[in-house]
Amino acid sequence: MKTSQAADFRKRLVEERERIIAEWRSHGGEQGPGDGWDLRDLEERADLSTLETVERRIAADARNLLRKVDFALKRLDDGTYERCDRCGGRIPIARLLAKPAVSLCLACQELKDTAKV
Repeated sequence: MKTSQAADFRKRLVEERERIIAEWRSHGGEQGPGDGWDLRDLEERADLSTLETVERRIAADARNLLRKVDFALKRLDDGTYERCDRCGGRIPIARLLAKPAVSLCLACQELKDTAKV
């Protein structure tokens, strides 16, 4: 990978990291139940509980994506950014451009996805 390409990927990953952190914080990050838990109305408590569950899920997804971005930055530093984390094969630049935090080649990603089903 050329130095200019690596710099471009680093810039994209850092920007993505900042966006994820902002989203994570906007959805409560690692906060617990809010001030509304003293609500007396059962319907209000149910609505608040549902909203907080959704917010926690969004925050967890953002935290997971943040880990992937941090891992991609580490691989970029280590010089292994273009290599599949599973088989060691080359990850095409087009795939990295589409998903800069990806760590698996398409074949390994498909195997991983089918194993989840």
